[in-house]
Amino acid sequence: MTIAINLEQYVSNLDRNVYTIYNLPEEVIAVIFAYVSRSSAGFRENLAKLLADEDLALAGHSGNRATIYSEKAARFHEKWVVGYGHSSVAEHAVAHIGIEKISRLASAELELANTFNSFTEYSQRYQRPKRGDFYLPSSLKSNPELQAKYIQFHEKAYDIYEQLMSGLVKYLLQTVPKQEKESDKRFKLRIEKIAFEDARYVLPLSTLTNLGMTGNGRALRDTLVRLLSSPYKECQKLARDMEHEITTVIPTLLKYVKPSEYYQKTQANLQQCFQKIRPIGIVESSMGPSARFIQMPDYLEALKQLATFLLIREQPLSYEEAKRIIHQYPQEELEQIVSYALLSLRFFDNPIDELQHLTYQIELKISEANWHQLLRHNRKTHFTYSKPTTRFGYTIPPHIQEAGLTDLFRSFVQESEQMIQQFSSFDSTIADYFITNAHHRQIIASVTLWELYHLINLRTSTEAQWDIRETFVQVYQELQRQQPIFARFAKRRA
Repeated sequence: MTIAINLEQYVSNLDRNVYTIYNLPEEVIAVIFAYVSRSSAGFRENLAKLLADEDLALAGHSGNRATIYSEKAARFHEKWVVGYGHSSVAEHAVAHIGIEKISRLASAELELANTFNSFTEYSQRYQRPKRGDFYLPSSLKSNPELQAKYIQFHEKAYDIYEQLMSGLVKYLLQTVPKQEKESDKRFKLRIEKIAFEDARYVLPLSTLTNLGMTGNGRALRDTLVRLLSSPYKECQKLARDMEHEITTVIPTLLKYVKPSEYYQKTQANLQQCFQKIRPIGIVESSMGPSARFIQMPDYLEALKQLATFLLIREQPLSYEEAKRIIHQYPQEELEQIVSYALLSLRFFDNPIDELQHLTYQIELKISEANWHQLLRHNRKTHFTYSKPTTRFGYTIPPHIQEAGLTDLFRSFVQESEQMIQQFSSFDSTIADYFITNAHHRQIIASVTLWELYHLINLRTSTEAQWDIRETFVQVYQELQRQQPIFARFAKRRA
């Protein structure tokens, strides 16, 4: 009976097969779940055993005291978590982290560090930045002249942003129709939202942002290793700050975090391999995004492959048996099979998993603003991406062109490129902070057909931001031309 009373502080029920576990340090929860691989007992029984372990030091504490870190808890974590023998234990320990006032450059590096983390980031589409909200590299203190230039540039960036805002609001108030029953106040707010969504393209990657992050212990450890191995000092400091705070929740899982010698040596080796290659000039680029498939499976073979997997899903056949049967079908019948598999798909549904067997590669040249959106809302895309660069041109938002503000916009973007040249000889990693949201980055995205359905469905809708919508309209249209039956069901939102 005593155990039952204690357990009630930590589990949501004592008599049902599904229950939640709470009021415990995250690493203790990880151990409870890890027990299942080596114990026939249930989680509640194993929890009762752990509660009796003197190293845990939970006995006698009320539920709200259970997460307090102590030396005894540290010994427990060392004994059970580190000593348990496999890193999957760490996946059951979770931390939620608030991160404020980091640059947009660093936020992208963080979001790319591990695909198992979840993020919600301050959106420049909906929130207006403040003057002075930019990252100032500490290494500039050794060069007061360059530091003064850096600060002066960022003050001007905000001035240009304000000028674009003013010009866009004036233009949009004259050209955007008011919605039925829309009040003057709501109309003005809508216009301002459109304006600062486009004006933000002039802001540099040094602009500060905030984000919320959730990750399991294993993903967080890998994230910190990547950040510590980054060439950017801001990312290295961010990793140590995150490590300090995360260890208050999952202390032992991050105990041995350090930079990856492999990452650092690989980066140096590749730089040596390609040191003689120097890009010359600017790659021709439109004033908007560009996207094209650089690898796409043959349409007929893709139909056969998908139909083969669908047949195996429904009938107990070997791969060779299913393949032999499917290869006798003409293209029209194969398209019909695929149609049956996708016909009932609604806009909020995920397609069947068999679409994950078909893989594609897409080359993207998209603005940094566009890139940040793609980072946050992809699910299973794998990226190879260039450093921030001026070489692939930049996007000029359509409203800025229509409002007659192109010269102002272009002049400042060109000034940012001059600053990049000036700072590159001092520190190329600092020069990257001058890249604007408008500048294009080169990206190779490897995606499955399943992921393409997610991206096309989400990003071609009328609610999608115009820049990323145009990107995936290009992807969708090429898919339509080359693989029509696959494209037919990909776009399911208005």
